[in-house]
Amino acid sequence: METMGNGTKLREFGWAEMDRQHRSLVGAIDFLGAAPRQRASDLAELRRILQEIKDHFDWEEAEMLQAGYPDLVHHKSDHHRQLLNIQDLHKLVDAGQEMLDADFFAACREWNFRHIRSLDGDFVLFCNDRESWDLQQELRSWEYESRLAAYPD
Repeated sequence: METMGNGTKLREFGWAEMDRQHRSLVGAIDFLGAAPRQRASDLAELRRILQEIKDHFDWEEAEMLQAGYPDLVHHKSDHHRQLLNIQDLHKLVDAGQEMLDADFFAACREWNFRHIRSLDGDFVLFCNDRESWDLQQELRSWEYESRLAAYPD
């Protein structure tokens, strides 16, 4: 189990392929973050990580489609935003306008841990315990409705 600097643990689900891919992605980002900054090697490794991220997202979204996961569109949009952020950074590093720094690695790692813990956790719950997932969705809708009710018309 991977640990962030603030003590947060990388959540594992007992889904061997998903857990392996998550560990690999977090490990690749950590490896790049620990390496000395050299533009050429940073670019090559960032390209490799981008491909690994795309492959993981494709795999995960295919699993969701096969399972009939109703929150696929929302999950996919979170994947898309993160992928665009990293692709944009890659372009800036390639153009010599940006360097990979501690802020990038911290943000990327935090996004991974948040996404795995929340959105991937929801998907795994959907697959493993549909009744609990349905209840969770119902509670979320009640919370949303009560927030709306707090606003004056």
